[in-house]
Amino acid sequence: MSTSAKTKAITPPDIRLRKGQAPLVCLTAYTTPVARFIDPHCDVVLVGDSVGMVLHGLPSTLGVTLKMMILHGKAVRRGLKRALMVVDMPFGSYEEGPEQAFRNAARVMAETGCAAVKIEGGEAMAETIHFLAARGVPVMAHVGLTPQAVNTFGGYRVQGRGEDGERIRRDAQAAAKAGAFSVVLEKVPQPLARRITNEVAVPTIGIGPRQRATGRSWWSTTCLPVRRLPPEIRQALRRARTNRRGGGCGLCAGCMRGQFSSGRACLRRCAKDRQRRRGSVSIPIVRTVAELRSIVSAWRREGLKVAVVPTMGALHEGHLSLVRAAAECADRVIMTLFVNPRQFNNEADLAAYPRTEHEDAAKLARLGAHMLYAPDASEMYPEGFATTVAVTGVSDGLCGAYRPGHFVGVATVVAKLFLQTGADLAFFGEKDFQKLQVVRRLTRDLDIPIEIVACPTVREADGLAMSARNLRLSSVLRQAAPSLAEILFASTERLATGATADDVPLRRGRQSWRPATKKSSILNCGPTMTSRRSTPQTDRHASSWPHGYVTSVSLTM
Repeated sequence: MSTSAKTKAITPPDIRLRKGQAPLVCLTAYTTPVARFIDPHCDVVLVGDSVGMVLHGLPSTLGVTLKMMILHGKAVRRGLKRALMVVDMPFGSYEEGPEQAFRNAARVMAETGCAAVKIEGGEAMAETIHFLAARGVPVMAHVGLTPQAVNTFGGYRVQGRGEDGERIRRDAQAAAKAGAFSVVLEKVPQPLARRITNEVAVPTIGIGPRQRATGRSWWSTTCLPVRRLPPEIRQALRRARTNRRGGGCGLCAGCMRGQFSSGRACLRRCAKDRQRRRGSVSIPIVRTVAELRSIVSAWRREGLKVAVVPTMGALHEGHLSLVRAAAECADRVIMTLFVNPRQFNNEADLAAYPRTEHEDAAKLARLGAHMLYAPDASEMYPEGFATTVAVTGVSDGLCGAYRPGHFVGVATVVAKLFLQTGADLAFFGEKDFQKLQVVRRLTRDLDIPIEIVACPTVREADGLAMSARNLRLSSVLRQAAPSLAEILFASTERLATGATADDVPLRRGRQSWRPATKKSSILNCGPTMTSRRSTPQTDRHASSWPHGYVTSVSLTM
């Protein structure tokens, strides 16, 4: 087996699968150095016909030739290892008909090595898009303001206001149905962009301030170093060069959330954040299994012990306590951040789950963690993925009874993370006690050489266990939720004195907790998670029970 680590290149099907997943990052590039600089930080690199205006001084994109696009496409290709490269088809190279478009697109792909081409137009180009896609030429469509038709529009103006919005909707839908793997929306009003993004079956990429799309695209020349940039931006870029693996200066994260109107604004904000965090160090952010294993292999050669803390992000003090515990036991600590779609039963729940990678990375850097492993869904579940891990018994009942398939998703992703990181230790909180037992049984049954370390539940000042989902509680439920912890503590004390499950009142003041089944069925004994009517002495002394055994309850007011 070869020991060389090869970076997996992103493909058009990968981009299509990102619909509804993590936001896409798209930047333009025209030269090898720029492509090499931005490659680790973006999903799509576009060799745009804007090169004519940016580098060649042309008044518009209409003077750009096929030869110019091929020349710059070759240059960009030499700087890329990971990002998907898309080349603009210049004006006059595809409008005549599908046959002309295929002939020129095939030449561009053959001579530049790009993986896809971009064509401006929707309904009018639907036949051409279908013709190309059916013959092995992936197409990114471009609707809204199409610069090659600037003379028709009378300038570079916002498109889609009023009744004209219906035309752009039809263009986007026609392009997607014809086979485009993504659609670019340029200078389209926010409400219209959001509506199109929700309606079409493929990802959208917005060009322009605060576009509401699956991804954002900026000209790299507005973000990368030029002598006229302010000093704080040049300093941020120098830091990015010395730490590309750590996600650079964070140039894309804010843009993806629509916080910044330009690349410069994003960099200025990032520079200010660094000034507020003086003395902190950045944390490497790894996206691929190949890069992860390469780094861990180097640690192994030095004889270092490695710990992993699996999470879905939105870090709070509970997560950070796991990192501190891991740092005390291991030489290197890896925090994983992956919102696992396979453990969600509800798509709306998945979409609403908080994603705060930039903030999470800053918290980890201050704690001294050594790596943030944040793969995307296509890296964890590549095309054709067909294997799942089911841990029966301990996953039955409790959460498993109300979330079918949840623990299959948990077990599958945890098994993959253990095998990918090759860690010696894994740290989990006792708050998700059933998940902890599933993971322990998983590692035992599959002989995975990793030690599972359980850490105490970290609670808010009022007793509520810390969780990313607490942010989604209404004010009424948030006020009532700490009652569950009080009832659990009281129940533990009663059971420790020899009381049976039927003797334990699930009540606090005027609030009560209504069991989903009989009370004796929800007071579970021992790490096997099996339900029975016996007292806690059946398995172990009740005082050693983790708080969280009474879980299948609902609040009544």
